[in-house]
Amino acid sequence: SAPDLAMEISEMGKRCLGMGRMAARARVVHSSRRHVTAAVLGMSTLLRMQIALPSCAWLGPRATQPRDVTRCFALVGEEWGRAATDEELSQNLPKLYVYDHCPFCVRARMIFGLKKLPHRLAFLMNDDVVTPTRMIGKKVLPILEQGGKAMGESLDIVAKIDADQPVLSPAAGRKDIAEWQRETAGLVRQLTRPREAEALFAEFSTKVARQTWIKNHQLEGTTFEKCLAATPDLLEGLNAALPKLDAMLHNDRSVNAEGPSYDDITLFPTLRRLSIVKGIAWPEKLERYLKYMADASDVPLLERMAS
Repeated sequence: SAPDLAMEISEMGKRCLGMGRMAARARVVHSSRRHVTAAVLGMSTLLRMQIALPSCAWLGPRATQPRDVTRCFALVGEEWGRAATDEELSQNLPKLYVYDHCPFCVRARMIFGLKKLPHRLAFLMNDDVVTPTRMIGKKVLPILEQGGKAMGESLDIVAKIDADQPVLSPAAGRKDIAEWQRETAGLVRQLTRPREAEALFAEFSTKVARQTWIKNHQLEGTTFEKCLAATPDLLEGLNAALPKLDAMLHNDRSVNAEGPSYDDITLFPTLRRLSIVKGIAWPEKLERYLKYMADASDVPLLERMAS
């Protein structure tokens, strides 16, 4: 029946949305009883897209990402194949070029989410040297394009976007957290890089793009295969270090008592990167912080790709 079909579509949508990388092709028609009466024509998991549905179109803050699943499917039916309005065409939104795996790119993405600022998010292929070179003279991301000008450097981008009505407090000189990051940097690289190499990121959508990254991100003195084989030992070391970091957080919403700060901008990307690793024993406060900051900054975690 139509109600049963609507419920089935909703449940399917919820499961896929939970993955954080679901896209669907659907046509939805409402009957006089406002039930969905047309079946989903096709549904495919686009292997890495971190959006709710195609209609969300990488437009930035969660206001563009419908939370109600049934309404999501309705939006696809209503917006599929439509032309942009004159108002939409007249918008000159800032455009942020990023790699999804890149912690420095996450920094720049966070400030747009924390301030709920509309923007366009562009994921470049990892072997695209031409586009960033034309914009800022070299292949490095993130790049912010705004008002006909382009700029790089993640923290410079954060400072520019946060300059008007700032939401971030200055960094508090947290030497304890900086030291923790230095001490665990090797563990983080050995756990994450082999998994990033196989992950379904947009920037690795071709063989050449993926192989370019793998070639340029080998680990000194070891291989990805050896790191994967050593996962239990690496996890043991990381899990032993996490309670120390947990104790350094002021609460489960910010590193410092003053609320969101540049210390969150530099810490969260490392934790988000680790979310691609299965078997991490997150302390309670740290896990709540990770999930809260992912939602507040509109940067999804990688746990559905974890291995």
